[in-house]
Amino acid sequence: MKRILIIVLLSCVFFQCEDALVESPKSFIAKTNFYKNADDANAALTAVYGSLGNGFFPSIWFMSLVENRADYSNGRGSQQTISVYDQPLDNTNQSRAFGAWNDLYRGINRANTVLDNVPGIQMDEKLKKQILAEAKFMRAYFYSNLVKYWSGVPIRQKELTDLSQIPIARSSAKEVWDFIKADLNAAIPDLAPAFPANLSGRATSWAAKMLLADAYLTTEEWAKARDLADDVIKNGPFKLIEVKQPDDFMNKMYGPGVVTYEEDIWSIHHTPTNGNSIPNFLHRSVGGISLGSGGVFAWLPVMTSFIGTWDKKDLRQQYNTYSYLVKAPGDTVFLPQPSPLFKKYQDRDAACGSCHSNNIPVFRLAEAYLVYAEAVSQAESAPSVLATERLNIVRRRAYGLPLNAKANVDTPMGLSQKAFRDVVIQERAYEFVMEMKRWNDLLRTGTAAEKVKATGKAWSDVSLLFPIPVDEINNNSAMTQADQNPGY
Repeated sequence: MKRILIIVLLSCVFFQCEDALVESPKSFIAKTNFYKNADDANAALTAVYGSLGNGFFPSIWFMSLVENRADYSNGRGSQQTISVYDQPLDNTNQSRAFGAWNDLYRGINRANTVLDNVPGIQMDEKLKKQILAEAKFMRAYFYSNLVKYWSGVPIRQKELTDLSQIPIARSSAKEVWDFIKADLNAAIPDLAPAFPANLSGRATSWAAKMLLADAYLTTEEWAKARDLADDVIKNGPFKLIEVKQPDDFMNKMYGPGVVTYEEDIWSIHHTPTNGNSIPNFLHRSVGGISLGSGGVFAWLPVMTSFIGTWDKKDLRQQYNTYSYLVKAPGDTVFLPQPSPLFKKYQDRDAACGSCHSNNIPVFRLAEAYLVYAEAVSQAESAPSVLATERLNIVRRRAYGLPLNAKANVDTPMGLSQKAFRDVVIQERAYEFVMEMKRWNDLLRTGTAAEKVKATGKAWSDVSLLFPIPVDEINNNSAMTQADQNPGY
C-alpha cells in the first residue's frame, strides 16, 4: 500500500503449507515477544493490509479471472480459456483460481491473528477498538470475494496455529454472507471516519458502509442497501469528480500520481515498489511507445458486447478504450489488430511491468449513487424521482455536463422496475470498466448466460463458479469431492 510498510507476520498459505506449520519456532516471531504494545498491534494490522499485494489476489490473477469472465473482456494467451464459457477452466487458470483462494485465506488468517491477539495488549482502548474494527472489515472484504465467486466456503474465525484446526466444513453462501454482515455491523462504530491522504488506503467507517451496502445489494436486502448508500451520499465527506475531457479521468482519478481524490471511498494502493501489473496486461508497445511498461495486451475488449455500441459522446467510452497512440503532436500511431485496447490504467513512466503506481478503486462515490438507484427501485417496486435523479447525475458526469441540471442524456421517468434496473446495471457496466464489478453484477442479477450468449459465445453453467482448490479438499477432512463446485 502507498506509504504503508508491509510486515509479514505469522501468516500461511492455506492447505499448501503443512510444513510451514511445523517449522522450527526460531523462524517465526515468537508470540511471547510480540503483541506487547500499540506498535505491535499496528504492525499486525499492517500485515493484514499487506495481503492486498501483487500476488494472485487482488490485482493480477484474481482480477484477470473476474474481468475476463465478464462479457466485455476476452483473455488472450494463457488467459484465453477464462473467456471460454462452455468448458471448465484449464489447468493453468485453475491454478490461478487456487492461488487467489489461498491469498484470500492468508489475508483472513492475518486478520484473525489481529483479532485473537490484540485484545490482550495494554494500550489506548479507542485505538485498540479501531485496529480490531479494521481487521474485521478486512476479513469481511476477503470473505465477500470468496462467497461471490466460489459460493459457500469454510468460515475460519480463529488464527490458524495448529493442524487440528484445518478441518472445517463448507458453510452455505447465506451463512458466509451473514458472517460478513455481522463483522461489518460490529466494525462500523469503531472505524475512523477518515484518514490523512498518506494513509488513505486504510478502511474507514464509510468504506465499511459501502461494503455492507454491497453485501445487502448482492443478497437482495434492498431497503438496507438503499439506506446505507443514502447515508454515504448525504453524510460522507465525498464529492463526485467532475470531468470535461476524457483524460480528466486519468489525471484526477486513475493516474499513477493520484494518491486519493474526493470521490475515493476505498482503494487498493500501489507504489513502484509495491507495484500494480495491470497496465502491463492491458497495453502494448507500438512505434516505440506504450501506456504501460512492456505490454502483453492480454485483456481485449469484446466488440460484440456493449463495448461495441457504447456512445462515443460518453467521455468514459473515449477514456476506457483506444485504437491509436500519439507519439508527438501530429505523429499518430494506430494500433495493429487486435484493436481497440482498454485504456483505464496507464503509466508511461514505470520502470518495469510490475512497477506501476495506479491504485485500484474498490468503492467510489459514483457506486453509492448507483446502489441507491437500484435498491430504491427494487425495494419500492418502481424507481423514485430521487433514484432516477441519482442515476442521471452519474450519466451527466460521464458526458461532461453539469451534474444537477436536466440533460438530454437523462433516463426518463416512468420506466418499469425491471427496465429501470436494466438501465442501472448497464450504467454500472459503463462506469466500472476494469474495476472488478461486472462479473458479480451478471451473477447476482442472473443474467450471465444471457449477456455472454449475446456476444456470440457458447455457454455452460460450469462458468458460474470458480473451482475449490484440490489441496483444500484433500487436506480438509471436513470436506469431500462432493463439496467441489459443479464441473470440476
